Amino acid sequence: MRAAIFVTFALLTGCAGSFERVAAMRAQAPEWYEARKVEFRGEGYPSLSSVPVAVPGTNPLAKLELSEAEVNAALERFNNDPRAEGAVETPEEMRAWALEVKRAVEGRLPAPDFLTDAEVEEIKARFNVPRARL
Repeated sequence: MRAAIFVTFALLTGCAGSFERVAAMRAQAPEWYEARKVEFRGEGYPSLSSVPVAVPGTNPLAKLELSEAEVNAALERFNNDPRAEGAVETPEEMRAWALEVKRAVEGRLPAPDFLTDAEVEEIKARFNVPRARL
């Protein structure tokens, strides 16, 4: 029975110390901590009842009405724009160009300058020194 009382007393003192540490950590928290706490709790957001209702007499789905002449003029400007032009090369010309560029790039690549296996073993041997162990 005495042991149970002693263990309970020890646990309570441990908990009291941890409560003090938590309070100290909260006091030393950075300034963004409070805003983040509010965000995690979900506070500060508007409620659904505060969402505005559409004003009668306005139709948000209404579209701009253009005359047929204005629509045709806009379409003509779009089609005459050089950026609206499609591809002028044929697929065969594109493949030939890609093959030519690939050959040019591969011809400019330098020869690989990797270490040989013997050089790697030589470097490993330099660093393979006995170390003291406990």
